[in-house]
Amino acid sequence: MAHHTSITHLFQALGANLLEERDGLPVRSPCDGSTLAHLAQDTHLTLEQKLRKARAAHVAWRDLQRDEKAPWLEKLSAALKERRELLAELITFDGGKTSNEALAEADGSADILLKTIKEALLPELNGMLRCKERPAVGIVGLITSFNFPLAVAGWTIAPALLAGNAVLWKPSEKTALVALAYKVIFDSIMGKHNDLVQVLIGGRDIGSELVAHEEVDMISATGSVGMGNSIKAALAAKKNNAVRSILELGGNNGVIISHKMTPAHLEWSLVALLNSFFGSSGQRCTNTRRLIVHREQYLAVEALLKKHIESFIASGVIQNPLTGGANAYGYAALIDEDAYRRFERAKQRVVEEGGSVLFGKRLLADKYPQGWYVEPALALLPAQTAIMQEETFAPLLFVIPYDGEIEQAIALVNAPDNAGLVNGIYTQSQPEADRFAALNEAGHSVINPPKGTGTPAFGMGFGGNKASGEGEILNSADCLRPFTREDRYCRIAQNKDVVMDQ
Repeated sequence: MAHHTSITHLFQALGANLLEERDGLPVRSPCDGSTLAHLAQDTHLTLEQKLRKARAAHVAWRDLQRDEKAPWLEKLSAALKERRELLAELITFDGGKTSNEALAEADGSADILLKTIKEALLPELNGMLRCKERPAVGIVGLITSFNFPLAVAGWTIAPALLAGNAVLWKPSEKTALVALAYKVIFDSIMGKHNDLVQVLIGGRDIGSELVAHEEVDMISATGSVGMGNSIKAALAAKKNNAVRSILELGGNNGVIISHKMTPAHLEWSLVALLNSFFGSSGQRCTNTRRLIVHREQYLAVEALLKKHIESFIASGVIQNPLTGGANAYGYAALIDEDAYRRFERAKQRVVEEGGSVLFGKRLLADKYPQGWYVEPALALLPAQTAIMQEETFAPLLFVIPYDGEIEQAIALVNAPDNAGLVNGIYTQSQPEADRFAALNEAGHSVINPPKGTGTPAFGMGFGGNKASGEGEILNSADCLRPFTREDRYCRIAQNKDVVMDQ
């Protein structure tokens, strides 16, 4: 266990000892494949114990006024920010992220608490301070993915707590150390309210039990389409399923490259797309995965992409983040060997389905035989084939041509049922942009976005359609709404100009 001492040191610096079991859940670093820890896994018994603690904490917390809850979350935000470098280092060890991306995620987990407090207050209107109050859901079951082990959790924890709930959090077993570190910081700040967040360690079994439990009032989950289907089936069988779940299930995101643009805009568009192609080594739900290119632009697009990928590979920035390697895209290793095998199978299927693959070789294998580094790969296909209906959670970009009007390209973008999160278009034709916005079936339509499909929300909430998800999170219009019951509203307006008796 090459990095065991470092992990022990990180937890001690956070103010706690990491509890391990000899035969516990092994947690490995994507950076080099080393085993970081063996963690005790939760059971039916410990789930029940943690649920009881969360319920008791919720009962004490829910009746506090919002301005009584907010200071606790402000202190938590400050503590996360103060420990940002420790958290970022742990994100790198546990999740394989480059240092700059890990720091950005640590900062984001602190910032989302303050953002939620601010956005829970409606804008002042006619001299009146306004907010909406609704009953808390109760117990929110949270399941998070490996790719954003802290940020995605914060998107639920912040509004869920401010709304008056408690949270049972089952992180990905691949990045469980980050969740345990968050819990250490949470406990150090929240005092008598520290049972509001409970962390469950384990795999699919404990996650399934969390979802199916009748005393868990709501589920917020991020993961694969298959996981989402399992959750929906389990919730359908529950009596306690009146509150709508939030499911973020990935995106087989497509982007149209129109012929109605200048060469300069085409070059700019492809540079912009690199952000959402390379981002986190293709392991984001918002990565661009399919490029639908007008045939008039196809050869130019292929040549430009080849040039940029060759330059990226030759720059030598694909490195082990533990050695200090960083780059603008957060590009490092795939999360594990299974991810690498899926990447290899997808490339093989491209060839079987009549296409060709450029780049995509394994890197750094001599140095890190258990670290799964790869070149980003282009898959050139004559048409949208079966492999393009699947979301390859890796740096593999499919490129196909279209010949006709914009409607043909939009139909291709919409075709996969899992293409319901973010679709985009690069064009300088407003009628094309309008047509795309009208016909796109994904939850987000981005037109000439500066970072591809990578940052789709723009303050409008985040959520997918079709197989890509249900519900909305980061809803700045009413950020607490998903975590409250809608059977009773209380709309509060107070004149800000009247001096109140202190």
